[in-house]
Formats: sequence, C-alpha cells, structure tokens
Amino acid sequence: MEAWTPRKRFETAIRGEVPDRVPAICWDNKLPGGEIDQALLDTGVCIVSKTAVYREELEGIDVEVRRWAGDDGFTRRLTTYRTPAGPLRKVDVVLPFTEWHEEILFKGPADYDALIALVESRRFVPRHDTFAAQDERFGNSGIGRPATEATPMRELIYDILGVETFSLEWFDNRDHVLALYDALLRARRRVLPVLAASPAPFFIVEANVAFEIAGEERFRRYYIPPIVEACEVLHSAGKLTGAHLDANNRALAPLVAGLPLDFIEAFTPPPDCDMTVAEARRAWPGKALVCNFPSSAHHGGPETVRDLARRLLAEAAPGNGFALGVIENIPRNDTMVPLTQAIWDFGRTPIT
Repeated sequence: MEAWTPRKRFETAIRGEVPDRVPAICWDNKLPGGEIDQALLDTGVCIVSKTAVYREELEGIDVEVRRWAGDDGFTRRLTTYRTPAGPLRKVDVVLPFTEWHEEILFKGPADYDALIALVESRRFVPRHDTFAAQDERFGNSGIGRPATEATPMRELIYDILGVETFSLEWFDNRDHVLALYDALLRARRRVLPVLAASPAPFFIVEANVAFEIAGEERFRRYYIPPIVEACEVLHSAGKLTGAHLDANNRALAPLVAGLPLDFIEAFTPPPDCDMTVAEARRAWPGKALVCNFPSSAHHGGPETVRDLARRLLAEAAPGNGFALGVIENIPRNDTMVPLTQAIWDFGRTPIT
C-alpha cells in the first residue's frame, strides 16, 4: 500500500474518505518562517499553497497602477482603468499577507456602463506552470489551492459596490445592479472551462458568505444557481468543489446542505462562530469539513489549544472527511506546533 503522506491525507479527507490520521493543515500565508515552519512539517502538517491556474487580462482596457506609502506606513495601490465607457479607479491597502479596499470602484450610478465594460473585457489565460510550481513547492507535505472563484453576487457586494452602497443601490437602481450581475455571471461562465481544463484537483466556488447580508431569498436566487453550475462543470471534469464559509453558518446551513459541494473550507467553530463541528457534521453529512481552528483560542496558550483540538477531533469522530488547522489569521505563533502535534496525537482514525 502506498505510504500515507500529508498531501495524501488531505486529498483523502476532502473526498470524504478516511485517511490514517486526520490531516493537520496550514495555509502557506500563515507560516511564520524559520524554525516553526520546519517544526510544523516535522509534525506531519500539509501546507496549502495559495496559487492560480490562470492569468486575467483586460482586453481593450488601459490599466495604470501607482503605489505609495501612506502616513500610517502601509502601502497603497491606486489602480486606474480606462474603459470605452469611462474611467474607474480604486485604492487598496496592501500588506504582506492581506489587502483591503480603501476606495471602491463604484462612485455613483454613472459608473455602471464602465463597470460592465470592465467585466466584459476579462479574458482568462491558463497558467498551469504557476499552479504546478506552488503545488510542488512542499513536495508530499503540501498541495496547491487555486484562487477562490467567488460568485457574481459576492463579488458585486464586496469587491465592486461595498456592502452599504450595494444595499442602497439594490433599492434605488436595481436594474443597473442586475445588469452588472449578468455581466459578472457571463465572465464566470467564461472562466469555468479554463478551470475544468487545469491540472488542479479542486476549486473553491464561493467564499465569505454572511447570511445577514445575503439573506435567504437573495441566496436562493443569486448564489445557488452559479454554485450549482460551477459544480456541474467541474465535477464533469473530475474536480472537487468547495466553499470557504468562515463566518456564522447556523442560519445558512440548511441552504448549504442542498448544494452539490464536496467540502466546506475554513468552517470555524465556537468560540469564534456559532455552529459546532458536531452540528456541522449532522447538517452536512455528505460534505467533508476542512476546519479552521478558532483563532481566539490561541490567546489561551499551548495547553488551551491542545485541549480544544482534542475536543474538536472528538466531535468529528470517526474522522472521515475532516481536516483541522490554521486557515485564518492567528494572534501568536508559539501555539502552532502544539496544535499540529495535538492533531497528530489525537487524530488517528477512526477517532473514538
């Protein structure tokens, strides 16, 4: 029989099957560096390397990028797009492992035509070499994770309009909002064949759903169909599909249960979010669970982390289709190795 490796354990888990041990995972952008990285590898962790399978190009759009350091010491990136329907600009704050929008693209209703032109210009060029390099970076102790393919409504709310502006525009200019949504949906349909033809074994086809913002009616109408469509295309190509659901999931759980997803990534139990591992396993019996160890628990130190890891693994029994580790930001690094060591110590399957 082929020897178990960290990579093989993770691949087995997201298929919903039973590895010899519950895989401990850590995203590559959470690695602190130095001796801790090697110690994590020594405990059998699987490093999940964030990467891409394509490069996005904008056909017929002039793009200008300028960077500068703000008064707070953070780098700003100003991106200006000159579309046939007018210019757009956004400002992002850029840190080593994260970034956020300081100024969104949308400034007012006059921008809708330019935004549609920008989305329609998107072309997706395969970059299999980029994916392969990251997939092979840690050998059998790592695996490549393609960039998240968020649904059109998620991109519309968070990346283009912003939550508050979306709420106002949904009531004041819904026809324009839906025209932009349709353009985003067409772009998503253009990228799906590129994903299906790539060497990546799995994709995240939705992320960061806040039920308080999405709402049941909007989720049913605008989130579910693109998720189902992506799953159908990717499953037909032999790919697994997941969703990155790292917030409160209790209200969302019944809707997610009916989706043809293979696994849920970054599920975070209490004390950070509102749904336990045991509840998630009951709510989603056919879906693997790639669980983020609660970030706040790291404040308690190594013994707290070890004890909670043991309890989470007990909730996940018997251990099929389950992985646990560091996916979100954490407040300290000295608890990472105790966490992965605890997963090794208590995660032999079947868990009893």
